[in-house]
Amino acid sequence: MSLLSGFLLSPFLWLALLLTALFSFAGHRTPLFRLVFFNVISFLVIAALFDALFAYVLLTPDHLFRTDHRYYHHGLKPYQDQTTKWGDYGERYRVRTNSLGMLDAEIREVPLKKEGRRIILMGDSFIEGVGFEYEKTVPGLVAAHFAPKGVEVLGAGTVSYSPKLHYLRMKYLLEEGLTFDDLYLFIDIGDIQDEIVYAYFVPDEHREPLWKERLSLFYYQHSWLFRLLRDRFSFRQENPRHEFSDYWGGLPQYYQVRPRWTHDEKEFERWGKQGLASALDYTDKLFNLLKKHNIVLHLSVHPWREQILREKGTSLQQSAWSLFCAERNIDFIDLFPLFQRNGSATEIIGRYFIEKDIHWNEAGMRLVADEIIARIESDGGSKTQEK
Repeated sequence: MSLLSGFLLSPFLWLALLLTALFSFAGHRTPLFRLVFFNVISFLVIAALFDALFAYVLLTPDHLFRTDHRYYHHGLKPYQDQTTKWGDYGERYRVRTNSLGMLDAEIREVPLKKEGRRIILMGDSFIEGVGFEYEKTVPGLVAAHFAPKGVEVLGAGTVSYSPKLHYLRMKYLLEEGLTFDDLYLFIDIGDIQDEIVYAYFVPDEHREPLWKERLSLFYYQHSWLFRLLRDRFSFRQENPRHEFSDYWGGLPQYYQVRPRWTHDEKEFERWGKQGLASALDYTDKLFNLLKKHNIVLHLSVHPWREQILREKGTSLQQSAWSLFCAERNIDFIDLFPLFQRNGSATEIIGRYFIEKDIHWNEAGMRLVADEIIARIESDGGSKTQEK
């Protein structure tokens, strides 16, 4: 967005115009009233100028395809075709979304009713495949492999998702009438912290008018001052354990402690135990929801860099979810051994992870995709659960 368009679209400029219109219809106007009015309008216009300048310099246009959601917190806008960038890694890349608000190879209408077998891969930023176009992500690779065989694969990966949001989003889509056969759910180590962050969120289909929600999102993405005020006086008040809060020690500490619940007893007792309990509870709700709709759940776990470097035995991530799946007869896919073999920890991280980032690179996504393809081709445990 240019400086001029940012100024013309600033909510502070529109507020100034609205007040000017009201002033024109005002009755008796004293000198004091005129002076106050002139100063208020001047302040709002100056605020609009600064807002446009700061938005132009500080607000990235890289995530405009993302959106808030009243029922499942956040997701992707449908029918999008944009370019974006993930952090400081690599080049800009293209993202396209289908009618369901899922990343896809092209903008297309996905019928709610399936034709033939339909599989959904769901997870957080690892399954969204941040930094790469859809064709190179795990869902994209799996979809390309099975398309000639008449099996439709959809990728429902979205950054910062966790079991609570997985459950809410699936509930929403199923109530909309979406049908499919299998859900491959990738539980990430960061999900446990996200469960703490999202504990405040209460889904509500009628929280506020849709036009108001969309207007708020537009200004949040395009107005620096609006974002600053909303974060400080709304979002951070509503959510006491947001990522910037003192509970985590600020944003840098938030990311540093994120993977530690699996091996740091202090962090596990402080928040990991509660986050894991919440994650297990919402995944159990998801499992029962899918079972009612005759859908088979497959659950996968994978390590972060820190687990590869620090943990030589069975990780708490593996043991907790393995037990969860065993108790419910769920197909459990443990990707830890996939990443822990064939070389030292340093070699494995260099081979499969983006440099200076927690996410998989192309080789890492190909590694995971090949494993999931093999599981699906061998029926991936879909006969484990009774339909």
